[in-house]
Amino acid sequence: MIKYEIKTGSKHLNTEARQRRDTYYKPFLRGMFCRNCNNDTIIRFVENHDQYVIGTIYACCPIFNERIIRKRGKRTSEQANE
Repeated sequence: MIKYEIKTGSKHLNTEARQRRDTYYKPFLRGMFCRNCNNDTIIRFVENHDQYVIGTIYACCPIFNERIIRKRGKRTSEQANE
């Protein structure tokens, strides 16, 4: 299962993190789950030094991480073709 953690501290940045989660991460990762270990994958949203929200994926295992990377690459190439 994919879980999302929003820990920015600021109300404004929490709203930005939720928007990023709902517009990019959820549609992108919808339907994906680990067939190898069945553990949780965490996507953590935190504030960096420039008051900007960063989403970092902590995959449950290297195999699932590779699947995410491949899907991300496929999505990037599809956007380039548009």
